[in-house]
Amino acid sequence: MQEMPMMQTQTFRNDDDGQFVPCCLSEDDSDSDNDHGDSCECALCTHGDGGTGAGHKVIQQMKELDEFLVGKISDEEIYKIQSELFRKHVEEPLKMQGVECPTVTSDMCRDHFQKHHLNVKRMIAKEILFVDSIQTKVRKSSIMERNNISGHTKINNNGVRQWISLSKHKLDLIKYYQGPLSKLGSGQTKTIQPQTFT
Repeated sequence: MQEMPMMQTQTFRNDDDGQFVPCCLSEDDSDSDNDHGDSCECALCTHGDGGTGAGHKVIQQMKELDEFLVGKISDEEIYKIQSELFRKHVEEPLKMQGVECPTVTSDMCRDHFQKHHLNVKRMIAKEILFVDSIQTKVRKSSIMERNNISGHTKINNNGVRQWISLSKHKLDLIKYYQGPLSKLGSGQTKTIQPQTFT
């Protein structure tokens, strides 16, 4: 006679089984190298205005490019353009004169323009995407509930309220992004010539 396979029982975890502790939603949230104080070693910060607002012309041009192009082309392309601008207008002329100059890569531009020089338009765009991702998670996991025995479903009113609240917040951000924020940085960027050093 064949042995009947043992029936597996499914255990359900209860929230009382453990303790909830804070965690990061993504790897971006766990970045701790966001230090932008006196010990900042970012080449664009140390060779830029140093916080005085005076601004090196090329670095100012890089900021203007960032403000003008954000939302029009990918951020990675903006950082490539900025690093090329720095190379062409600062690094090459200085090297031709025998002066040492840091090499500014697109990764360095990304770090600087995401952590040290805040672009409101980029921040609002990321916030819209973040709220949208949370809203998607709420829609998938909190709107409908299914009885694990009978299979009947019902709407979770708290989940619906949460989803509506996120939706309203996202729409407010979109209105701001397309309204007042879209008018910022709409001026033309200026052309610059390679730097001459004496």
